[in-house]
Parts: sequence; structure tokens; C-alpha cells
Amino acid sequence: MSLRVPNESIEVPSLTAIDPVLEWHSLSCELVTPMYGGGVKSVVVDEQMPIRASSIRGQLRFWWRLLAKNKWQLGSDKDIQKQEFALWGGMGSGDDDGTASQVFLRVSSIKNKKLKVENWASYEPNRRGRDVLQPEDWADVPYALFPAQGRSEKNPNEEPHALLREGFKWNLEVSFSSQLHDQLRSQVWETIRWWSNFGGIGARTRRGLGSFKIHENDFFDSIVDLKEIEALGFKVAIKHSKDATTSWKSAIKSLETFRQIGQGRNDYSSRSHWPEPDAIRQSTGQSLPTHTIRKTEGNFFPRAAFGLPIIFKFKDGGSGKNNDPDTKTLKANYKLSEKEILKFERLASPLIVRPYLDNKGSWNAMALLLPEPLKNDSKIQLMLDDTEVKFWDESYAEEIKPIHKNANTDPMQAFLTYFAK
Repeated sequence: MSLRVPNESIEVPSLTAIDPVLEWHSLSCELVTPMYGGGVKSVVVDEQMPIRASSIRGQLRFWWRLLAKNKWQLGSDKDIQKQEFALWGGMGSGDDDGTASQVFLRVSSIKNKKLKVENWASYEPNRRGRDVLQPEDWADVPYALFPAQGRSEKNPNEEPHALLREGFKWNLEVSFSSQLHDQLRSQVWETIRWWSNFGGIGARTRRGLGSFKIHENDFFDSIVDLKEIEALGFKVAIKHSKDATTSWKSAIKSLETFRQIGQGRNDYSSRSHWPEPDAIRQSTGQSLPTHTIRKTEGNFFPRAAFGLPIIFKFKDGGSGKNNDPDTKTLKANYKLSEKEILKFERLASPLIVRPYLDNKGSWNAMALLLPEPLKNDSKIQLMLDDTEVKFWDESYAEEIKPIHKNANTDPMQAFLTYFAK
């Protein structure tokens, strides 16, 4: 007997054929913020299969690795990888044909029932006749949704992307191989707890998209409280709010104001309080006449700590020696050794901002800083286009208003202080 995957022609063995004695545990889940993407195409909601067990498995593997290193302390990275493959399945090395997963997942109770997949914004003409982005109230977080805004130089007529609305419900069913011992089963349940509190479904989960909650049941306590977070040495800041949507908007707004208007600069017409623009002007020898005197000191790029890439676009850039520089992109290389460098552009943010449901049933805006943030002595090599640049020097903290004003010398710690205000 086999199961046919919807919308695909590939037949896969049934789980009962793999292990005839399967006991399924069902968790009732509900989106509390809209979901972005999640389908075969990363930015598109698949209306036939909006929630995929395969994508959930990927999320769970990430959180299992995080806990394996920081909570269970299961050994070196290589040791953890071997244990991950043994539990979750995966390919080994050499002549190893790979290992089947001992954890089975399936998604149920989805029958295309009242799917609300809607564009989160539209383009409307302003008083000058120029089209500007107008978010819907339920997704008024354009700072988190800039990849979904549509229109670009390549696609000038593209509409804002559609999201799966909050409130969508589904069941996640979990089962284990009969050979899996209790300690590993406990690890899986712990992983699901952390994922449900701090992860999500689809894309942009570290910016709160696809956040969900697991409804109470008699065998699974889903809430991870603050004491558990702090016991692992993770940094966290929260502020109380009235509901999940308000919490999400508040968390994203704090990040936006810290990096942009508010803390990062006074208004749209004023200069940045961060050092990157002055550092780029210094390295290129280009600036507007009014910008020849630096506002900040130090050629550093501390906002790299929030994730990469970062695109620096100057208002009057690129047309001559007395004008601002062309658009520049801050990327990252990974130094495997002094001679071997892996080039890549993206560096996932260690910062998660999202709604958080506490053990009293109240919603909060949350900022959670994962371990191993960017440091000067890390293996990450910052590249401004093709030129290596420096991340940060704490001795310049007094020069940088968003950091100094929040009584810190580290950009991420300064943000957590600001967030909690």
C-alpha cells in the first residue's frame, strides 16, 4: 500500500509499512500572524497544501541542533550531526547510504477550508500621483515584509505578495519509531516546544511571520517560560501587549526605529546616526558637499550583527565625484581556513522578534537573541562588494547614538535595552 502526495506523481511507502506499530499524537495549531510563502515556491502560499510536513521537519531540525548544543550539550558539532542524522534521518559520508528518520510527521485537518490568502498591501497614488505602498491593517509591518512588497526594477508591475491570514488552523501529528527510546522522544517534544514558541511556518519567521500557537491538551505543555530561556544563557527582552497582532507590530516597530527613523536617524531628511554611510563615503571618496564633514567616527559596520545582506542606497549616488556613492551591498564570506574561503551573501539574523504567549496566557512583544552573534574574531569575513571591512570596535560606542543612548557598547545588547523600554 502507498500514499500519493497531493499534486505530485511520486508514490512513497506508507508509514505503517515502515513501522507497523505507530501511535500518533495530535497537536492542534493556529496561526497567530500571517504566513509568508511555505510552498514549493518559497514566497508563494500553496493553497492546496499550505502547511507542509517537510518544511516543519526542517524547522525542527534547526531547533533540535540549537538545543543539542546549548541545553543537552551532546558534544562537538560533528557528534551532534551524527546524532541528528540518527534521529531525524540524513545522508552520512563515504559508503553510508543514509539513515531513515525515526520521527514521523504529518499534517491533517486541512481541506481547503476557508483559506484566506490575501495581498498584504496595495499600491495607491498619493497627492503627487506617485504610487506608494499601502499595507493592510492586519499586516502593517512593511519593515518585516520588504521582500514581499512587489514592484522592483526587474518587475515594475508586480503586486505585493499574498499571505495566509492569521487564524488558520491545522493539526500536526507526531509519531515515533518503536525502536526510539524515551530520552530521544523527550528531546523531540522539547524541540517542538521551542519551535512553537520562537519559530514558525514559511519564510521570514525570525521577523515574526508564520508565528503560531499550540492549543492546550492533556499530554503536552507548549509554553517555554522566561526562566528556561535565561537558564541557557540566551538574551531576551519582552514588553506586555494586548494580543498577538499588536505584539508583532510592536516588536517590528522597535527594530525599525532602532535601525532607522527614531534611533537610527531623526527623520527621513536627516543623516544616519550609524557609522556605515560615513564609512562608505570615506572608502569611496564620494559625498555630497554637505556630507564632507563626518557625523560619526570609525569605519565600521555594526548593523551587520542583525543579519546580511544589507543594501546601502544613497539618495544622490553615483553620478559624479561630488555626489554620494553608488549603491553598495554588505555581504559575508566564511573562512574555512586562511587559504579556503566560502563566499556567500546571506547571514541569518541571530535576532528573533515576534509575539510571545507567556505561561499566564498573556501576549508580549519579544526579542530573543540566539547564541553566537557576529564578533570581530569570528570566521565571518564582511565584504562591502569586493572590499573587506571591519564589523565593530566597542571603543567607538560613544560616537554611535543608538548604541550609546541605550547605555551599551554592543549593538545587539543596545537593541535589547531599547526594546524593553
